[in-house]
Amino acid sequence: MNNKIYWIWLQNALKYGSHKVRTINLLYENIQKFYNAREKEWRLCGCFTNKEISSLLESTVQKAAAILDRSVSLGYQIITLEDKDYPQKLKSIVNPPCVLYINGDISNIDKKLCVSIVGTRNATLYGMQTAFEMAYNLAKEGVIIISGGALGIDRSAHSGALRAGGETMAVLGCGINCKYLAENGPLRREISKTGALISEYPPDLPAFFSNFPIRNRIISGLSSGTVVIEAGAKSGSLITANLASSQYRDVFAVPVGKESPVSQGTFSLIRGGAKVVTCAQDILNEYNIKGKNINFQKEKEETINSCYKPVIAKPAANKNAAPEIKFAYNNESAVDSLSEECKNVYLSIKKTGKSHIDQISVNTNIHIKNLLSIITQLEICGFIKSYPGKMYAAKQ
Repeated sequence: MNNKIYWIWLQNALKYGSHKVRTINLLYENIQKFYNAREKEWRLCGCFTNKEISSLLESTVQKAAAILDRSVSLGYQIITLEDKDYPQKLKSIVNPPCVLYINGDISNIDKKLCVSIVGTRNATLYGMQTAFEMAYNLAKEGVIIISGGALGIDRSAHSGALRAGGETMAVLGCGINCKYLAENGPLRREISKTGALISEYPPDLPAFFSNFPIRNRIISGLSSGTVVIEAGAKSGSLITANLASSQYRDVFAVPVGKESPVSQGTFSLIRGGAKVVTCAQDILNEYNIKGKNINFQKEKEETINSCYKPVIAKPAANKNAAPEIKFAYNNESAVDSLSEECKNVYLSIKKTGKSHIDQISVNTNIHIKNLLSIITQLEICGFIKSYPGKMYAAKQ
């Protein structure tokens, strides 16, 4: 049987954003051997909860085969974690997707510098012009532009890259064949011709709200740096920036006027240590790009100092001068971007220290059924860490 079917089976069982995927990939020679191991060995390895094992047993390869057939009929490429053309940048994150559905070509994604440009859907004219021009100029230099295929900043970034004749890729929060944001349909078709539409969701899966925070780890994971242009206090772009930082990728922010309704998020990032940029050249300078040369070397040496991580970004031009130092983005600066429920759960866990899920439920007055999805989102976004026995603690 096609190994892709087993990866789709696993994705259906564990859903999206699971950290267990990487563990399975490390422990087993291939996914078929994991599938054939069955319940006894799954329990003995000590990696899975009872709920996860039940889900593994209930998920069927028949359903996975149907998804594979549907993808093939639509002309979509399927790349799994054990395929040689799976993006190495994405494989290095803690919770890589089992499967990527692709309409287009991603063969250059590990060969070129990739920069994601994200921001609010309710962008100002200034924000959209900035996103367009920045993407245009970066694409002219061979940089691949990655965004989320939404309205506002996303749409402007994709459009700028296309106008430059460059490559751009949209990571969707739904299946590629889903008729989400019909007004962006022509744009998505253009992206697929010279770049790619990418999703971890089966082709026809609708755009559920919960899909997008999980999707954001792929946007940041495929990129060497993430640029945030206009973001409100609770913008999903802040989650993307936080994920980029936790993946040891660069975070950039474009400042806007403080009176702007979409300035709070970007100023929060800047206060947290994001690098301020105003044009494409600022980003190119970070990666020592000159002309069409997109090969870059960027050494990072990390030390702990207070609550920030000073990072030696690159040697100074003058050998006698001190190296340039910037401060990596601090997870705490994104707390305000969370929903009230997520924020309350996070603060409760942080206050009480390592806590069992039952105790968290009591402290927050949230039923465990609802609490699990909140905890999953906090874990995906890097705010908390899970321990054996359904114990959780805030990341330091």
